Amino acid sequence: MDHQMTGERSVLRRRQWLWCLALLLFFFSGCALTTTYRYADRIILWQLDHYFDLNRDQRHDVAQRLTPLLARHRYEALPQYETFLRDIRRRIERGLTGSDVDWAYAAYDRLRADLFERVAADGGVFLASVDARQVRTFESVLQKDNAKAERFTQVSASERLNKRAETTLDWLKDWLGPLTKEQREQIRQWSLALPDTQEVWLAYRQQRQLELLTLLHQPRTPERAAQELRAMFVFPDQTASAPYQDSVRRLREAAKTMALAIDQHVTPEQRLHAVAKLQRLIDQIHDLQAG
Repeated sequence: MDHQMTGERSVLRRRQWLWCLALLLFFFSGCALTTTYRYADRIILWQLDHYFDLNRDQRHDVAQRLTPLLARHRYEALPQYETFLRDIRRRIERGLTGSDVDWAYAAYDRLRADLFERVAADGGVFLASVDARQVRTFESVLQKDNAKAERFTQVSASERLNKRAETTLDWLKDWLGPLTKEQREQIRQWSLALPDTQEVWLAYRQQRQLELLTLLHQPRTPERAAQELRAMFVFPDQTASAPYQDSVRRLREAAKTMALAIDQHVTPEQRLHAVAKLQRLIDQIHDLQAG
């Protein structure tokens, strides 16, 4: 069961991004950052082919569009990411405040919106090229993804929360270094107290999928498709359901409280460990800007 849940959770994380360029946001994790970024064009093509079974013309067109898109992202967006991480490093060095966490949320939202805005026009061109056969392929893959996601929600809430707590502890150990027994127990309790948002998130994801499928089942121009993508992903709050928006608000507030509590309990050595890890990530992003 643990192995199955771990695998399904990994699939869920990979499938959250209907537009694969959103993987770039996840690079802040620092996992194989340089290699992944440099092969981003291949990763994106592979994912699009997985969802739509691209024809030769689409492969060529997407590849041609990705080259300037990724180049612009490298020279325009990566400096913003570097500045964002330098600000985080400075704030962690002196100790976090509530306004720091609010700033981080706002900065993340801005960077996410900027990323999807960069993709919208080219994404609209691609969606306008999708034919009926590819729409059926897309529907089939989504059904398989959703079946896996629903199996994950069918386990007990306590089991999901315990798995999330373990993931949180592993992540914090990576960023802070070894945790004391007292820290592990306290962080576990804080994590278990976070809202369980899995079902609301799944409903939100299915809402966006339905919106995409509705668009694909209708006549569409690149301009209209791009407009729909912006509505869904650049300005999601305008069309997200009230339960989803409330869930995000509650989770962010709870995570803010937890982050501030953890910050109060880290040792000087753990703070230095986090700052050093952030600096390595900053250096990687800085080096990537050179090509």
